[in-house]
Amino acid sequence: MTPRRIAFANQKGGVGKTATVTGLASAITARGGRVLIIDMDPQGNATEGVGVPRGEDLAVYEGTTWALFIESSQGRTGHVVEHIRPSKWDGVDVVAAHINLANVEQGGGQETPWYVDLALEDADLSMYAAILFDCPPSLGNLLFSALNTVDSVIVVTEPTVDGVKGVKSLRKTVALVQKRPNPRLVIDGIVINKRRANGEHEFREEELRKSYGDMVARTVIPDYVARQDAHSAQIPIHRHRGGKSLALQVAYDDLLAELPIEVSTVSAGVK
Repeated sequence: MTPRRIAFANQKGGVGKTATVTGLASAITARGGRVLIIDMDPQGNATEGVGVPRGEDLAVYEGTTWALFIESSQGRTGHVVEHIRPSKWDGVDVVAAHINLANVEQGGGQETPWYVDLALEDADLSMYAAILFDCPPSLGNLLFSALNTVDSVIVVTEPTVDGVKGVKSLRKTVALVQKRPNPRLVIDGIVINKRRANGEHEFREEELRKSYGDMVARTVIPDYVARQDAHSAQIPIHRHRGGKSLALQVAYDDLLAELPIEVSTVSAGVK
């Protein structure tokens, strides 16, 4: 089975991209599947959320996304398998973030967008149901590198004015990448996150659905404190109790059902 590669993106920060990555990872593993998270964000929130220290916290280079860029620039391919770390979550592995990813975001040559793609080239990752890329809130080299590497992108947004603007901007970016260098790239969905029961959020959700139709996921992720609690405790939302965690579990399960991710109980480990 070839795992689907999915980037989670929005140029606006704070919309809950990381929470959506880890929430879907929790849903996949609850069904017996395995997930690889590749953390493209120098902040490393996805890395820490699954209980793995960031690379700079351990003063190491190995096991980080930064290593993928460096070794690809040296002509290597398929080396992602050497940098996969187990997380504290059963069934979830990670290539950890590193603060030096900020150097890639700020500079780098024209070849930079291909570097992560080279790291995955011909690598056997068939044990995973999905490879999830947590992207930084910007339209820089790190996002372009992820979009060049993945099969699809999920646009995560809050139902706010700024969130709606971020969706529009990211769609333009995706269209550019689709022309060159990644014509296979598609949008798997626009996910409305942190939805609260108020007039503003209702209005913006309606606006998004009118503008983008079926591209907007039917499932809406509510804004419940259980999500932050689970992240702080570094546990999957499907193992969290209280704070309306059950409602979030159902939401992530429903969102997973909308996505083209085939979950199978593959037990082989990463070699």
